[in-house]
Amino acid sequence: MPALSGKTAVITGASGGIGRAIAREFAGQGASVVLVGRTRPKLESVLEKLGPVKPSSLQVDQPKTHATVCFDVSQASGWRSLVENTQIDILVNCAGETQRSLLLRTSDESVQHLLDLNLRSVVWGCKTVGKQMVARRKGGCIINVSSLLAYRAAMGTSIYAAAKAGQLGLTTALSQELGLRGIRVNAIVPGYIETDMTKDLDRTQLIKNIPLGRFGAPGEVAHAALFLATNNYANNCILHLDGGLSAV
Repeated sequence: MPALSGKTAVITGASGGIGRAIAREFAGQGASVVLVGRTRPKLESVLEKLGPVKPSSLQVDQPKTHATVCFDVSQASGWRSLVENTQIDILVNCAGETQRSLLLRTSDESVQHLLDLNLRSVVWGCKTVGKQMVARRKGGCIINVSSLLAYRAAMGTSIYAAAKAGQLGLTTALSQELGLRGIRVNAIVPGYIETDMTKDLDRTQLIKNIPLGRFGAPGEVAHAALFLATNNYANNCILHLDGGLSAV
């Protein structure tokens, strides 16, 4: 039986490279996937490639289709509406937007936007979905997709790096708070991955610094997410997926 058969997984940032790969991996492992993002056409494009939900012989009331939901993940109201209509077993917080500007040249509006999307959205997701998971008493799993920049920030990434570091602090605290209720909270810390977010980077020196000599693939991050979703002893597990760059 597929590893996630009978489970419902919500994935934010599902139209981006990593979020899309995780959605495909989870769907392939039998989960009913709810794709969350801001642009419905992009979500629908991902949805079309997921295929039908693989039925579970163990859960007769399993949702029979995947779904898309559009809302601003930085607003608590959208999360409250989501949990009113969806019973969630796995939450993957993958929505995010990078920064390429020095702090002193970053507008106040951009600072707020970056904090809202990269950190506030994760707080609301963990709080709202975590509360539902506690009430259901069936355990659950939350996976926060952080970034190596949380540890090794580069010039022009100050707010993004601070938000991603905040995700790791949140993960550690919640692994204790929610772990007492059987809910596991973990994080993935990707390095440089082949996505739209990295396509404009000057790769020459970056690749020289990575021991494996290449950027990672979104599917490799998805494999890490599957491990965290299925290993029942993984709690406060912070997985570095950076080709060894964090060791340099």
